Amino acid sequence: MSRTLKIAALQKRMGGVIPPAQFDRLRDTGVDLVCLPEYFFIPDRVRNQINTADHRLRYLNLIEAFSRRLVGVVVGGTIVEREGPYYYNACHVYDCGRRLGVYRKTHPTPHEREVGISPGDGFKIFECRGIRLAVLICADVLYPESFEALSVLKPDLIAVPMTSPYRHNETVAEKFQRDLDLFVTGAQLTGAYILKACGVGLLMGQRLQGRSLICAPWGIISRVNPRSEMLETTLIETIDLDAL
Repeated sequence: MSRTLKIAALQKRMGGVIPPAQFDRLRDTGVDLVCLPEYFFIPDRVRNQINTADHRLRYLNLIEAFSRRLVGVVVGGTIVEREGPYYYNACHVYDCGRRLGVYRKTHPTPHEREVGISPGDGFKIFECRGIRLAVLICADVLYPESFEALSVLKPDLIAVPMTSPYRHNETVAEKFQRDLDLFVTGAQLTGAYILKACGVGLLMGQRLQGRSLICAPWGIISRVNPRSEMLETTLIETIDLDAL
């Protein structure tokens, strides 16, 4: 009997609001694991993500509550957290209310570095639900060495919390080519499925486009239609881990 996992990318409007009933519906449809967008909990009025570090515990309590409601794994988007003089863009993973650990973004963007976000301390594997789960955060995927490093750790699934700036003149062909170049290539390098969850709306005044997807080493499994890039939506797929 093959090992399967039902996964979901929650493409959500920024600000951290998800009705509890949505997790009830996901649970009732058998979803085992969900991924939230990068910086999901930051409200639009915030103009510097560093200012949200003091809300860390509140955000973690929300992620914990989401995972209890799902009775499953929540890859909790990202939050800003402080350790000593350093700030990090961090993704916490919970399973049924139990914290599995944290991954901190390895490759902050130039803007993140300008405001004080430091690189994390390396790539990790989270053992859960009989799988090996890894996390990359947004710009991490732009660096082939991220996938090369993960390939040594042999993940089954890579979750990618993401925010993607709106690109006014980008064609559908260009969008799809980027999906192939970054995510399908990354899946091939690591031999893993990839689950990308994007935010929509505004992040610190910047308009976003939702390009959520689920892919495998052999290609795209599902992705958001370009006509729906500004809308909240959920991608759900059952992946066969023994097919890798």
